[in-house]
Amino acid sequence: MRRGAADRAQPVLTTERLTLAPLVPDHTEGLVALFADPQASRYFPVDFSDERAARALVTSRLEFAGPPELGYWTWLLDGQVVGLGHLQPARGLPGELIETGWCVRPDLWRQGLATEAIRSLLDYALSDLRLPAVWALVDSENAPSIRFADRLGFLSVGERPLDEGMAQVFVRPADRPL
Repeated sequence: MRRGAADRAQPVLTTERLTLAPLVPDHTEGLVALFADPQASRYFPVDFSDERAARALVTSRLEFAGPPELGYWTWLLDGQVVGLGHLQPARGLPGELIETGWCVRPDLWRQGLATEAIRSLLDYALSDLRLPAVWALVDSENAPSIRFADRLGFLSVGERPLDEGMAQVFVRPADRPL
């Protein structure tokens, strides 16, 4: 993975095929299309197939006001928006825990792009930022994302209410090899 200079603390990350760029307004249309796809947003508590709802979600992500080294990264493949991932203070978990999350275009599922992207974010979080762990909350009915978290070395540590359902709580300790 190669890191590039950025005009703020949140770096551009690169993988073999992807550029993970800090979220900017130019990414809006590609992300609205991603979240408006019913397959991509199936496990979200809001129906993002309504373009206005998808646009509101992207706008809320653009307004992230957390620590400058954290935030949202747009995944670009050959310059096209193909996904979104984040590192941010965990919602719904106690303390100052940092969580990750992901969403990738359904037509690109099972091609390893999410694996590349999240491994890059984990490497940045656990190696560069020296976080002791990264957390993830995954809808308990989202079996593909639960398997994905397991493959990335996350450990399931329980379940908790989230939005209108339940979420599996995962932790990825720094001392587990990437």
